[in-house]
Amino acid sequence: MVVTIIIAQTGSAYMIWVWGIGLIVSGILLRKRSQAIFNTTIMATALLLGYVLYEAFSAWIRHGLADTGDLAIVLSRLGLMVFILPLAAASCSLGQGRPRLMTAGQWGRALYFPWIITGFRRDPVWRFMLIFAAVSAAAFAFVVDWSRDDLAQLAFYALLFALINAVLEELLWRGYVLSQLTEDYGDIKGLVIGGTAFGFYHLHLGFPWTICLLFSLFGMMMGAVAIRSQGLGPVIVMHAVMNLWFVMSGMII
Repeated sequence: MVVTIIIAQTGSAYMIWVWGIGLIVSGILLRKRSQAIFNTTIMATALLLGYVLYEAFSAWIRHGLADTGDLAIVLSRLGLMVFILPLAAASCSLGQGRPRLMTAGQWGRALYFPWIITGFRRDPVWRFMLIFAAVSAAAFAFVVDWSRDDLAQLAFYALLFALINAVLEELLWRGYVLSQLTEDYGDIKGLVIGGTAFGFYHLHLGFPWTICLLFSLFGMMMGAVAIRSQGLGPVIVMHAVMNLWFVMSGMII
């Protein structure tokens, strides 16, 4: 999964084709040996196809809205809709029914400090989210240029980007990818694989490898919140808060 998302973003068209065919052949050969590995090759193939479709559709949106500047970048995230389609089809083909995390989630369930999945102190999801929002605001408030003339426009773009990106990325990475990985490998291994893939998926946004490693840790944290809350609602809010500050601080756009 991790190598697939890296190749999808950095490989040539030839490499992508070779890797995709290799995934399919590997899945067929290994099906009798390990159902989990077969499932992973199917999801990885869908991930590869989804990214190629996403890139094409996003480029089409940016080209069509080229005169709108930053708004074109924001709306290009709608390309994630076509990214999701192959993963949804793959999930259905594997016969798992509704993915385990594809629900609204429960805000009253317990998270644990310091590892969310486990720890010595428990707190409800809603309190954790309030603390997370407060810490994020305190951390980013000092790097936002509050005096810029287009602050209101930037805030609008930030909110729009955060809503589109958070919902669609969570459906993709936690709704489909993490749900399948945790079904096949358990929560911990699923978190590590899914979180790392999520982190390196940000290469195409221009982030260096070191930052992608940090995003991998954040992906594991969000995955843990999704698992403990048994759904996507809280983690969508968590993701949106971070995206909002990323745009306001100039990290994105």
